[in-house]
Amino acid sequence: MDPVNGAWVVLHRVGPDSAGPLDSIRSDSRGRYRFNYARTGSADAIYFVSASYSGIAYFTPPIPEGKVSGDDGEITVFDTTSGNVPMSLRGHHVVVSAVDANARRAVMEVYDLSNDSSVTRVAAGDKPENATWQTHLTSGATDFRVSQGDISGAAVSFANGVVSVFAPIAPGTKQLSFSYTLPAKAFPLKLPLEKATGVYEILIEEKAGNVTGPHLKEVDPVTVEERDFRRFLASDMPENSVAVIDLPAPPSTRSIDPRILVAITLVLGGSMIVALAQALRRR
Repeated sequence: MDPVNGAWVVLHRVGPDSAGPLDSIRSDSRGRYRFNYARTGSADAIYFVSASYSGIAYFTPPIPEGKVSGDDGEITVFDTTSGNVPMSLRGHHVVVSAVDANARRAVMEVYDLSNDSSVTRVAAGDKPENATWQTHLTSGATDFRVSQGDISGAAVSFANGVVSVFAPIAPGTKQLSFSYTLPAKAFPLKLPLEKATGVYEILIEEKAGNVTGPHLKEVDPVTVEERDFRRFLASDMPENSVAVIDLPAPPSTRSIDPRILVAITLVLGGSMIVALAQALRRR
């Protein structure tokens, strides 16, 4: 890797009491930087460092207590391209709720997107065909909303059944999370995999029903906010394989509470800062 001279490096603090940049400096000819600062305020505050290169922001993992040097303070930046780069799916998680009072089911999907190249993929424009990544949702999906993850809702669009991501995707792994609702009559639901997937996980809030597909097997259930979800897990799911979620119409009238959506996201991948830290470590 080549050092980047003269890049603006910014020290950030994010805490329950306040959040914002604390200091900034330019990197030297060897790409080095140095900050001296004192931790203040809430003990739960997180400190990290960012740098911008070719218009893209890159981050360190959360800075631990004491002196930080070496890999803990290293920020790896990349050149950009709007062309195709090798992309893979490290993981795909699907969470399906019980039927609510409107005869609809809330669904959450979490994707672990991996840029397997040495350059950052950027969008070539604001049209869907220029997106950095896309996936399709089944017909009838409404109430689309981007949830907590590495990619913000401002960088994602949903139209004509297509989810389009316009955020830059740097080498390594980024997490995309979103939710929507489907009518209960949409089940049994067929979910075709558009790409080969390393880990495929489906959670259903049902004691009855079943999930089938290549390599999918039921494993130990999980509990989130005192609600029980049966769990089906597979590894190395092939491209174009199909999972089928066959669910009855249970008498439950509850929908997924927004707090539960956040909790599920935390279970699957953690908060934005933690996810960024994990992605950077995986690089």
